[in-house]
Amino acid sequence: MYTEIVRLLSGGSLGDEAVREKAAELDAAVTDPEEWLLDYEPDEIRHLVVEMTLGEFFLIGDKIDELHELISDEFAESLPPFPYREDKEKVLVKDYFAWLDAELLARPTAWEVLSWHNGLDDNLHVVIVRRSDTDRLLALAGTMGLRVERATAI
Repeated sequence: MYTEIVRLLSGGSLGDEAVREKAAELDAAVTDPEEWLLDYEPDEIRHLVVEMTLGEFFLIGDKIDELHELISDEFAESLPPFPYREDKEKVLVKDYFAWLDAELLARPTAWEVLSWHNGLDDNLHVVIVRRSDTDRLLALAGTMGLRVERATAI
């Protein structure tokens, strides 16, 4: 189970050895969470372990336009500029993710942004995954007790 979630969250960019190492880290931390991190609740630990182990694939921002820049930087071909409203105010988070979803769907490889709710802060935590992997990833996350949803559902 951990090997598969590592492969899906990393978008297949890790080699077999790196996948095994990260899966083992997840397994060790989740199997004995009290020993690993005594100050957190088990559900917080699950989220934290996945996010810490696979941190290079998570994007975290407290402002939606800053998060947009982080997301855009992940692609060889940058995204269009952040979509401000006509009055130059930021679009709402839900409107931004609807716009972004259409942009990512139109790419040669269809991508999707998932929202990762760690419960530890108010920042937006997201991960970009292949759209074809989304349903399986959401099912795995649910089985593991992780609070993950499509960013368009925010």
